[in-house]
Amino acid sequence: MTSQEQTANAPPDADAILKQFRSPLLRICRFILLSSLRVVKIVRRVKWVATGTEQITSTTIPVIFASNHQSHVDTHVIMHTLPKIVRSKTAVAAAFDHFADREGNSKKKRLIQFIVASLWHAFGIERIKSPLSSIRTMQELLSRGWSIVIYPEGTRSRSGEIANFKGGLAVIAKKSGRPVVPVFVDGGKKVLPEATYIPFPGTIRVFYGEPLHFQEDERSADFMLRVESAVRELATKV
Repeated sequence: MTSQEQTANAPPDADAILKQFRSPLLRICRFILLSSLRVVKIVRRVKWVATGTEQITSTTIPVIFASNHQSHVDTHVIMHTLPKIVRSKTAVAAAFDHFADREGNSKKKRLIQFIVASLWHAFGIERIKSPLSSIRTMQELLSRGWSIVIYPEGTRSRSGEIANFKGGLAVIAKKSGRPVVPVFVDGGKKVLPEATYIPFPGTIRVFYGEPLHFQEDERSADFMLRVESAVRELATKV
């Protein structure tokens, strides 16, 4: 396998991710796409409301946002309920196996990658082959001052119920020393159900909880349970 093929088959590292984020073309496309989505939001009567954003402004940045996941609209709503100063330097971990052009020959996949990077500072993480390399990449982004949005369930919930959280988040929190802000998003599944591209009218609510720190003598499994429990607790506020 050539180095070019290896690159196509692997998620980008932190340097490649930040280089893409700085691209003038990407910035222009971000402006155009976000402007278009603002129009869609108004025309389709989509609203969002955030509770607990003071938990973010009172916390030293960067942080790890750990959210439930029901719909592709979740990411857009989370990013646009963050304070602007935080949003400008927040990236979103997206499934490399879902969005990426792994074989390097799909124009559609490359376009999707570019769009999600433009809209949300999204970058690919490996869920299947080598998740440790993606964990190192996220640690590096955090060390450079970037907050990260992660969906610890690993995929969207088809039922709408919160699934058990995967353990990678605990590794990132432990090694980076950064706090985890629990997030619960409600209503995205109704506004943008699976396999739909035009949103239905509705209100999406986002709840931010108190930051959680990995304790020195804490087991990873116990920390993950704390984060998951915090997200489930936020769900009771709906």
